Amino acid sequence: MSDSELQEQLMELDKLVDDQELNDELQSLDDLIGELQEEKEVAPVKTPEPRVRWRKRDIDGNIVYARPRSSRNQSNKADPIRKSDPPINAPATNCEVTFAPEAVESFLQDLQHSLSNTSDDEASSLETSRGPLLASSNWSTRQSLFSERWRTERPRLVNTAAAHENVATRICQQCGSNPAAVRCSDCRPQPFFCAQCDVSMHTRHVLHNRDAMTAGSYQPLPPTTFVVDKALSHCVRLVPVEIPYKICDCSRESLRVSPGKTVAVITMNGRYDLSMPELSCEACQATWAAGVGDLNLSDYWPATLHFATIYATDVFFSFEEMNMSTLSQHYYYYYYYYYYS
Repeated sequence: MSDSELQEQLMELDKLVDDQELNDELQSLDDLIGELQEEKEVAPVKTPEPRVRWRKRDIDGNIVYARPRSSRNQSNKADPIRKSDPPINAPATNCEVTFAPEAVESFLQDLQHSLSNTSDDEASSLETSRGPLLASSNWSTRQSLFSERWRTERPRLVNTAAAHENVATRICQQCGSNPAAVRCSDCRPQPFFCAQCDVSMHTRHVLHNRDAMTAGSYQPLPPTTFVVDKALSHCVRLVPVEIPYKICDCSRESLRVSPGKTVAVITMNGRYDLSMPELSCEACQATWAAGVGDLNLSDYWPATLHFATIYATDVFFSFEEMNMSTLSQHYYYYYYYYYYS
């Protein structure tokens, strides 16, 4: 056998060996693919559990972020070199909280029960009749139930208020014998007075809110008007300010209180024309008249130094409370618009 023939036989043998190795590799790959398919068919398919994510919202329903707008912009513009750093196994800092569906449903039911205005019996009847309410309709359902309850209760409240304004025959709650002629809203829980008890009581409490009952309906009375024989009469009333115990060395029995200059007193109940008190001693002819300092000590504030008009300080306090409430609401909206818009 020549060398060329020997060389050809060696080449054919190598080719056969290579084909056999290739076939073995292909066969092993086919076996591996079959095993993977069998494992995939046998392995159960895991369905992802539903997850509920809660986001913090304000009273208008807008999402409230955990960080101000400026810090969010800075975090978005972070250094690209740090983004390429390897991740660190740190706990997640996302503000979203995940709950199981059962916990969410029980939480919504507790929230509905606490916010509803119904009693336990009504709540149980609603649950049995309506079934569990959806989370998306909880607020609208509560609002509809609240409006429905008000709609059924409103006629009774209106009738009660109208009956309260009906002038009926009443007995004076002070002396218990004479018919009542005046109702005082500041003397509750016994607001009804006869003419004599009204004079004795409201000579000392001048600024009370009184109504006459003589004309068949309640008629507002200023402090300078009182009832005599079922008719309205006028008198002089003094501004309730502190007066000194003595103005001279004479006995107190010689002091006399008389009306002085007329001033306009403005309180939360309205404007009244009253007289300033003046003291005089019949023995030594000493006199005393209230000044700006005396008004200030009695919780009044003069409009001018001549105090032709004076204000009760509760008017200023109420005005301050309204302004502070309005400013706090404006500040809240400005803060929210600046940081979260």
